Amino acid sequence: MSVRTRLGGVFFTVCGLTVLGLLLRLVAARGDLWLDEIWSLSNLTRLHNIGEILWGLPNTNNHLLNSLWLWIVGAQPSPIIIRLESIVVGTLTIPVVAKFCGRHGPAAAVTGAALAAGALIFVQYGSEARGYAGLLLTIFVAAEVLEQFLEKPTFRTRLGFAGAVAIGALFHLTMLMAAFTLVVATLIRMRASGHRLQDVIFAGLDLAIAFALGAFPALVLLAFSVLNSHLLFTGSLTPFSMSRLGHGLTTLYSATLGLPFDLPLPLAVGLCAALTAAAAAYVGRERAILPLTCLLLIPVVAVLLHAANVQYARYDLIGVLGLVTLLSDVVAKMQSERRLLIIACLGFLVALGNIVHVGQLIALGRGNIEALTARMSHDGDATFASNMPVETWVSLHFYDRHGALTEIEPKDWCARPPDWFVLADRPDEESPVGLFGPLECRSRYDADMIVKTAPLSGLRLALYRRAAH
Repeated sequence: MSVRTRLGGVFFTVCGLTVLGLLLRLVAARGDLWLDEIWSLSNLTRLHNIGEILWGLPNTNNHLLNSLWLWIVGAQPSPIIIRLESIVVGTLTIPVVAKFCGRHGPAAAVTGAALAAGALIFVQYGSEARGYAGLLLTIFVAAEVLEQFLEKPTFRTRLGFAGAVAIGALFHLTMLMAAFTLVVATLIRMRASGHRLQDVIFAGLDLAIAFALGAFPALVLLAFSVLNSHLLFTGSLTPFSMSRLGHGLTTLYSATLGLPFDLPLPLAVGLCAALTAAAAAYVGRERAILPLTCLLLIPVVAVLLHAANVQYARYDLIGVLGLVTLLSDVVAKMQSERRLLIIACLGFLVALGNIVHVGQLIALGRGNIEALTARMSHDGDATFASNMPVETWVSLHFYDRHGALTEIEPKDWCARPPDWFVLADRPDEESPVGLFGPLECRSRYDADMIVKTAPLSGLRLALYRRAAH
């Protein structure tokens, strides 16, 4: 087979995978919005003009480019329209990943494109009205530009890296962590390939300047927002723990490579570590530097600093690049060694796992909150309480279009026991009968409805109705 024919086959395969990825994202984008998407929309209700999104909303839940899209379309269109920006950006990621991975051959290009098209983490964030789809796209664009920088540092590559950082940070500020990781990996690769220390230092200064230029727009807008409001609103910060970090890492592997989500944590950590070590040893030291840096640098920093909120699978998506690169390189090397049966078995397992995960996303969505709200207000106005009052109220209020639901605060419970209790994100505490409320006036509730969600997003809600006395 000629080189031209082979490249043509890869091109059409990537095009087909891009169409498949688009269809999966469109199907996964149906259904109710979930808490974070609703919160993003709710943030906009207090603003007077579109400019305040950029310099008047100092909220880490404000993913700037996503918020601009939400302002344009508003809260009334169908969920697919609200999520359309992420669908388009997520679909564009597929050929970008193919281009980046294709540096190591056609097999690597197809592997990367297949993961970007159908792996749960790409489909999930590529069909969600948040900034993560854009973050993933710009991470791979930045990585591709740095590959060009390694080949020949030019003004264009420096500008390209700065541009990728700038746009990525406007999608989500964690692009700055991702870009820092890519810079570190680039400098380590330069040193490992025999460059003089002096050259590595100069390259580091070059990239530091480009990084600073790229970070400047998002950080300036954040500073203006803080100065305008004298506030900075952040999401809840989860204290650091090794178990949370381990869970986040293994979730990343499961959502990218199709591993089961429900393995015991020690087994899951051991399996992920063993697979990573085996793959890195197989592809060799030089090729393993980039993926290992992407997978390990941020977790190591988190351990050293005991950083809060280490939900690795959502906030530190640079690890996705590490896994995609590692698997693509493994397949490319196996293909060169004609280990086709192993490639087929590996591809089958990864595809099967992700088919199950994406099927679960399509079946469950991000939670059927509208049905739960309708159930609570079926007989007219009703009251409710929850173990997560703010999050639950935001979710229910969005779908309570007639204002039928009223939240009861704990101090008012004894005088006015709520009709309903919503147990949020506590599956281990769910039971047919529950006792809720202050100790002095606890009320008995019967389980009525459970809203299940797919693994990476959504708020599991168990609805309880106050028992008749």
